[in-house]
Amino acid sequence: MPNVTPKPTREWVSFAPSGASPGFMCYYPYLSAREWEGCSGPENRSCWLRRRRKGPEHGLHGHGRPGHRPGGPFDDEHAPVGVRRYYTYNVVSKTIAPNGVPKQAILFDGQYPGPLLEACWGDELVITVTNSLPDQGTTIHWHGIRQLYSNDMDGVPVTQCPIARQDSFTYRFRLTQYGASWYHSHYSLQYAEGLAAPMLIHGPSSGNFDVTVKDTLLLSDWVNSKAETAYQDEKDPLIRGASADSILLNGVGQNTPNGVSRMFSNNDIRTAYPVTTIVPGKRNRLFIINGSVATAFVFSIDAHNFTVIANDFVPVRPYTVSSIVVAIGQRYEIIVEAHDHPSQISGNYWIRTQPADGCNRFNTGFFNTLLEPPSMPFDVRTGILHYDTPPHSKWYSVLPSSSQNEMPIQSYDCADLEIQSSLIPIVPWQVKQPVNNLATSTFYAAHQTHSEKGLGVKGDYAHWLLRLDPVTERNTNTSWHKPMWVDFSKPTLLHLNNNSYLSDPYANIIHYDYHSLSAKEEGGYIYMVIDGALLPSTSPNTTNYSSNEGFIIPPSAHPMHWHGSDVAIIGQSNHPFDPIRSPKTWNLNNPPRRDTVTMPAGGYLAVAFKPDNPGVWLVHCHIAWHASGGLALQMIIEDSGTGTTGGGEQIYKVLGRQAVRGLRQGCDRWEGDLKRGVLGVAMMVEKEDSGV
Repeated sequence: MPNVTPKPTREWVSFAPSGASPGFMCYYPYLSAREWEGCSGPENRSCWLRRRRKGPEHGLHGHGRPGHRPGGPFDDEHAPVGVRRYYTYNVVSKTIAPNGVPKQAILFDGQYPGPLLEACWGDELVITVTNSLPDQGTTIHWHGIRQLYSNDMDGVPVTQCPIARQDSFTYRFRLTQYGASWYHSHYSLQYAEGLAAPMLIHGPSSGNFDVTVKDTLLLSDWVNSKAETAYQDEKDPLIRGASADSILLNGVGQNTPNGVSRMFSNNDIRTAYPVTTIVPGKRNRLFIINGSVATAFVFSIDAHNFTVIANDFVPVRPYTVSSIVVAIGQRYEIIVEAHDHPSQISGNYWIRTQPADGCNRFNTGFFNTLLEPPSMPFDVRTGILHYDTPPHSKWYSVLPSSSQNEMPIQSYDCADLEIQSSLIPIVPWQVKQPVNNLATSTFYAAHQTHSEKGLGVKGDYAHWLLRLDPVTERNTNTSWHKPMWVDFSKPTLLHLNNNSYLSDPYANIIHYDYHSLSAKEEGGYIYMVIDGALLPSTSPNTTNYSSNEGFIIPPSAHPMHWHGSDVAIIGQSNHPFDPIRSPKTWNLNNPPRRDTVTMPAGGYLAVAFKPDNPGVWLVHCHIAWHASGGLALQMIIEDSGTGTTGGGEQIYKVLGRQAVRGLRQGCDRWEGDLKRGVLGVAMMVEKEDSGV
């Protein structure tokens, strides 16, 4: 259990949230237990805190703010003020075999997945990460955490230098969101080596449930070789694509042929499969997280429907489905209504995590349900749902005999547009008109056809990238057609007043003006389009500008992740983007919202977000191979005043001198480590990917 400060007393509001680890409690020191109480119960999960006497509730639908004052119980984001929780993690190298094949992995505290990070809505986390790796640095990103006014804690190479060997860095930030997510390395390809773990922030829910299942479900793929070895296939112009070897559920997997069950020992199925235990006749809540390198999954449970009540950190109106596509980086909170009397005599049902059509690549082949017969390289029954009731309680010796749910063929498509558009946020956004020029915020997910000569020997290959249309480049006198490539020793956050650095064509920086969007002030939104169709200037009827030569748009889906903000999905289509016709179809009235969204292959994605969080924020494809190839950009959000950039003045003021000083000291230690020799050769001179 993490240490907590200040020391809890009986005067505080305190309670054990549903699904918490043994001994874990939520504490709210600014709320007197005589006046307030926790109110989350089976029939009112949208409530989190309320006055004991008649008064406002604090949860999903209303935000009571009695006695609001600086340092008081509720802040600007309506989150209650919790306690400070301390965690420590050690990044180490260790041999593991999650699918039976030994591999030298990189892990949190020597385990995969890493330890659960657990907190409550409104808590402040203080997390010290020590780098015990022998030959490389690391940074740790807290996926989906907004980091409001704490951009320096985002844990990416554009906000900090890597943590040097045998050094530590302390991340400190406040939780204004709640739900499930994960934390992982954002240093080159480290999370593909196992440096990932689940995170759970207890808070209200939009659907009522009785119990919470003990473990989160972390879906992932797995590469048997070193990640940098697999990345050579991504760089190879004849292969142009790295492949995984297995799929895992909570760090357990095997490569068995389709329809063949895994071998288990000691007459106990738990030695071969992760078992998720539910209570019959009850509404059981589960959290699903996709922590893959390159695979989207279709998640389903045989003979069970389930109700989605949150996507990413956004509570949604309850929506019942038989399966859900989970893209890389996405999370779902679901409710499984268990049968009173399970039809399987053993009380066991298969959990299936089938790689989605168009969003998978394995050394044994592609999963594709559109082929006849469907291509299924190996078995997708990765876990077991188990009913905890006599006589089923002790049935751990019998594998399920259940059959897969019947699902329409479109349910296997990795974009899954029908269900995505049906997830309506509980707390609405009414999207306003954009404050930016859409033409210069429309980026194409392109791939070079020739090697990039400006990145040294190791970077001399064809890269993924986000680029502007060549017509827009010409009309705006802008050059934007390079892969992103960071210098570990020069994080953007520390060079906001360096125009030479900001204009580096490999930095891929776009500036957006800060707009405060408080409850009393309506402002504009930033619109952004990610297009996966043909570049307009390659049309036969359009002049072929020289800056477009050497680029193609492969028919590939991309799970795009925004740091620093949720985004409203105002448009998402399998068809190419049309700057005249497409915006007329966009949904601005409380559209779906999350932090990771799939751009369909051959189609486009249009999002809107509030530019109200000053800082340097990444936007990138969450296929690790693509991000390493350079498919990413940086947004600098700041009050620019009268100039085109603000020089970082507002951002540095928000962060404070101490935070900036801490970042500089971390860079000094990193630079000192480079001079020790091995690290400098391996990770700087021979750096071969974007770094993110």
